[in-house]
Amino acid sequence: MPKHTKEFLDKTRLEKTDDRYTLSGMIRDEIYNLVHLERIKFIYTAWDLTVKPAQSIHMVLSGYRKYLYPYFSYLLLIGTITIFLTVRYKFFVSGYDIGDQHTLLEDILNFMGFHREFRLAFFEYAEQFATLVNIVALPVFSLVSWMFFPSCKFNIGEHFILNVYICAQQLLFLWFTIPFLEFTTIPKDIVIGVYTALTVMYNVWVYATLFAGKLVWNIFKSILAVMVAFILQTPVNYGVFYLLRPFIKWLDAIF
Repeated sequence: MPKHTKEFLDKTRLEKTDDRYTLSGMIRDEIYNLVHLERIKFIYTAWDLTVKPAQSIHMVLSGYRKYLYPYFSYLLLIGTITIFLTVRYKFFVSGYDIGDQHTLLEDILNFMGFHREFRLAFFEYAEQFATLVNIVALPVFSLVSWMFFPSCKFNIGEHFILNVYICAQQLLFLWFTIPFLEFTTIPKDIVIGVYTALTVMYNVWVYATLFAGKLVWNIFKSILAVMVAFILQTPVNYGVFYLLRPFIKWLDAIF
């Protein structure tokens, strides 16, 4: 843990406000954060979201807004770095295709206009722009967690913020696959497979320990919520890819 933690917490992180998060307030906060970046807090946030994510996020949602690095700034910083690392390491395995065999799911996707060629192109896009795919999925995860845990009394904006922190931290964990890809002979698909399993477990862990209720029941609901969110975000990301497809070459030139 970084040094001077208590002093840092006392002076900056434990300032509380009783205001709830609102859309206008979230926009105002982000405009402020663009000008006043709190760089040192990034280290504390990365650490806390690794070892005690539920407690740390709960502090932010309880009014201690300076307890962690600003949520969207944290995501943008980690996401931007992840984009450039993806160009170098090609983290995700190309060629994976939902419905490679003839299945009901393939029939449904074909009926919706997402034919096999389109799906292969989508997974190539998802490999290159994993950060964008995660950002697009955020509203889906926020809505699903809000629906599955109504008793926690967090509003939809607060569910969005907690899912932003989860998403950003999952992208940060991707950085830790680099030593295995760079210095070991472990196949990339195994490294990324383990990473994917661990990030799903991380998502379940945060949900289960953040929201009020019995832990066993929360774990069950968290697993179900994450599964539903993953399923629902797929057509949403397909739709975004369909809209962005004419501009992919421009994105390639940028990144």
